[in-house]
Amino acid sequence: MNAFRSNIPDCTFEKLNMDGDYTRLAISPGIINKHYTAAQLQKIAEVIGDNGAMKYSASYSMLLSVPTQTVQHVMSELEEAGLYIAEAGSVVAMKACDFCDGDKMEAASITEQLYHHFKGQTVPSRLRLNINGCASACYNAVYDDIGLVYQQDSFDVYLGAVPMGAQAKPGILFAKRISVQKIEGFLQHIITLYQNHARPNEPFHKFYRRTKSADYWETINDR
Repeated sequence: MNAFRSNIPDCTFEKLNMDGDYTRLAISPGIINKHYTAAQLQKIAEVIGDNGAMKYSASYSMLLSVPTQTVQHVMSELEEAGLYIAEAGSVVAMKACDFCDGDKMEAASITEQLYHHFKGQTVPSRLRLNINGCASACYNAVYDDIGLVYQQDSFDVYLGAVPMGAQAKPGILFAKRISVQKIEGFLQHIITLYQNHARPNEPFHKFYRRTKSADYWETINDR
């Protein structure tokens, strides 16, 4: 009965901004953890109140619309509840699978290392780095800008997926078996090429497909 009932929401981000100034926050329990606690859900409901809105996204997060004048207070409240708030704007944005709900954690430590290294790096257009902890890749790493698929102390690296639209397609296998020890430098080289050679506001997939025959791609040392 509820599957198609009330499918035109009253409080979308756009509708709220017609009558006020609202900010959107993308929140989650963490990069790997996908489980909300009851206390966290209560806190989300509390900070939204009667004046905000919430919806789920395709990026493993909840999108909250809150009055801009309260956003700093709301962020503090959410972080105190143990929730992660994704950074907005043209930055490297990390996504990851849940490592089989913690049963396959071999790649967890390198995922955390990569997160701290790339967090806040600015790029021409928001870049999604998706790490999946085994060859099943069930969180669709190959459909993001840079996809890493972990297997046996190394990563296969996929580049340039087109995530949506009539031309949607997975990324191209760019490199196989990049060791855990070398993956940070390998990725930094790719991102630096994007920062230095992309056009203003050029999405990564357009940049890669436009330039993949350029000589500078061959300068990436993966061995």
